[in-house]
Amino acid sequence: MPLRVGDTAPKFELTDAEGRSYGLERFAGRKLLVFYKTTCPTCKLTLPFVEKLHSFYGQSLHIWGVVQDPAQEVVKFAKNYALTFPQLVDYPDYRVSEEYKVERVPTLYLIDEDRRVSFVSQSFVKADLERLNGLLAFFAGVAPKDLFVGQAVPELKPG
Repeated sequence: MPLRVGDTAPKFELTDAEGRSYGLERFAGRKLLVFYKTTCPTCKLTLPFVEKLHSFYGQSLHIWGVVQDPAQEVVKFAKNYALTFPQLVDYPDYRVSEEYKVERVPTLYLIDEDRRVSFVSQSFVKADLERLNGLLAFFAGVAPKDLFVGQAVPELKPG
């Protein structure tokens, strides 16, 4: 069972494909963690919308991909999907994925400044992403932007 809203997010340190280090304690503010695999079809559907959230609200929080694949695959995937937020490598031991009790990908966790989990979503759930969009807009102090404008997306795609 994944972490739940109200749980304390475990501390971690991971590096991106270039070797830069990231961790909950090293960066102040909220973090959106997106656990995924580069080969996952549901992740391929979800990550472009996470990139939109980053473009809308990235100035008010940190958004990090936590990727369960080798660094070279992470780099290719990020380039193919034009991802501009950091991609952290949780491979080959999946230590952080295990600590965060990730059962399926994608799994999204919004972590508050006090390390409390305030949002959890697994798979692609359109309503969850709309709710997350509203939360991030609220925290940024702006009106929510239309995350799915002009796109037909399923209500649900299991991961």
